[in-house]
Amino acid sequence: MFYALRDVAGEALRPIPRPRLRPGEFWAVDDLSFQLGAGEALGILGGNGAGKSTLLKMLYGLIKPDRGEIRIRGRAEALIELGAGFNPALTGRETVDVAAAVNGLGRAETARLLERVEDFAELGEIIGAPMLSYSSGMRARLAFALAIGLEPDLLLIDEALAVGDPYFQRKCMNMMHRFLHDGGSILFVSHNPHQVQALCSRAILLESGRLAFEGSAVETVSHMLDQQGGGGWGSDDEGDGPLVIERLSIAGDGGGSIGSGEAARLTLRYRSAETTDIRWGFNIMTRDQAICVTGGSDMAPMRIEAGEGELSCVVPNLSLVPGLYMLRAAVHEASSNVRLAGCGWTRPGLIFKVEAAPGLLTNAQMQIGQLVVTDVDWGRR
Repeated sequence: MFYALRDVAGEALRPIPRPRLRPGEFWAVDDLSFQLGAGEALGILGGNGAGKSTLLKMLYGLIKPDRGEIRIRGRAEALIELGAGFNPALTGRETVDVAAAVNGLGRAETARLLERVEDFAELGEIIGAPMLSYSSGMRARLAFALAIGLEPDLLLIDEALAVGDPYFQRKCMNMMHRFLHDGGSILFVSHNPHQVQALCSRAILLESGRLAFEGSAVETVSHMLDQQGGGGWGSDDEGDGPLVIERLSIAGDGGGSIGSGEAARLTLRYRSAETTDIRWGFNIMTRDQAICVTGGSDMAPMRIEAGEGELSCVVPNLSLVPGLYMLRAAVHEASSNVRLAGCGWTRPGLIFKVEAAPGLLTNAQMQIGQLVVTDVDWGRR
């Protein structure tokens, strides 16, 4: 309270051009500049604590920046913390009425807003129920429908699509594309690389509140995955479970590079605290983890002894189009099918490269985004 009163008094009596940090404080967002034009979507990427949500709160006016300035031409709406600001005692319909009143809408405009919200949210009779009875998915539907229904010039979205069913997520993505086409602007925070690349033309990567990378959405996601991948291996687990994956690797069967259509060997090194029967398997994903290209599972129970060991398998024909992919693996207890350890599920897995000699067909496959090469009998004899 003392610091707050001193800051308010100091600002009123003697503006401070560059505030000083007190012991233990840090800049949540520091020295960040960017522009966003009409019809553009900018992705904001970064780990937890990078400053993404703080940035959106400043842009929406919930937090005042200590230095610098924010200029927004037009009106902004935000989905920063789903359901934040909603009175749980009010019904969904009353919540729309309150939002309309706050935005200065008349009776006829409010009626049209309610019609748009009801049509988009598809809550049916639930919109007449108190919001305390809403699930997180229902709140997401109402919040997004209300924000887009108010027809802002700028939409600030912070993980709004992390909840809700796939149908509604696709509906929101399609609506945001139409919003951009009509000249709106979007700042989009998401931990989902696929959504960022699907919606945004540009993106920035934040680290400890500062700009770490800026480029196209694809370039920024690629840079982020490179940074997260590190050495390209590691366990999702903290090391205190009954089994820990110490290393995951993939290479050509001879130990060298991985060739398209050639054999590849996967190796998983582990440390087990006890003797147990297990099953294990792997998935090969696109680099952004959006699509599972292929995979395999050994469903026959296998007994492993306590201590360090190695699991290995060979893919005789890894028929992937040349490019970068991500490998993840998991070990399950055979009797209960409970996962004992995993790599690449909650943390980035192993990024690896499939190679092939340059050629007309190979270039065409890569250009159109083909992932798998299929053997075809064209019927010529």
